[in-house]
Amino acid sequence: MSFAKTIPFIFVTLLSVQCGNNTKTKNLLSTSESWTSKVIEFPLEFATSLEYSGIEYVRFAPGWGKEGASDYFSYTFLWNLDENPRLSAKKIESEMEIYFDGLMRLTSKMDSKQKNEIPKSKAFFEKVNDSVYVGKILTYDAFTTKKELNLNVTVHYSKCELQNKHLVLFNLSPKSLEHQIWKKLKKVTIDIDC
Repeated sequence: MSFAKTIPFIFVTLLSVQCGNNTKTKNLLSTSESWTSKVIEFPLEFATSLEYSGIEYVRFAPGWGKEGASDYFSYTFLWNLDENPRLSAKKIESEMEIYFDGLMRLTSKMDSKQKNEIPKSKAFFEKVNDSVYVGKILTYDAFTTKKELNLNVTVHYSKCELQNKHLVLFNLSPKSLEHQIWKKLKKVTIDIDC
């Protein structure tokens, strides 16, 4: 399946939720007030093998944690990194598998035996151009449904020259890329002077 051929060019967003958010740091992702916010410093507690330095900014659509909502599990996250992540489709696949496996296991309230029964995440990405990737992540919703979850994802990379930062924006939703939620995800902006 060719994502680049079937998916129109879309701004990218990323997915992330974690404990230990930093409430003193302003979220660089601007949305309507109804979207909830998290700010998390690297290293991420649930994915310490992602050896970046920087901050993850997350914005959740209002119905993110509501099964059946039109914006269920739809969110965006931004990695504001000190170093160049040197992205490739394979690297994004590997990092998203680490990210979601760790996130779902940390979030799960199951005992250790049941945690081992959570299916491993699998990611598939394709390069659209030097700064845009599209793909899917097959994972598990440990937050709400306790069921397997298929997420459509867009990823957009840019270099913020003025701040000397590398920005990786992820947009995620189980809805198809033609669904109205993607218009809302694309309206999330990065509030940084580059």
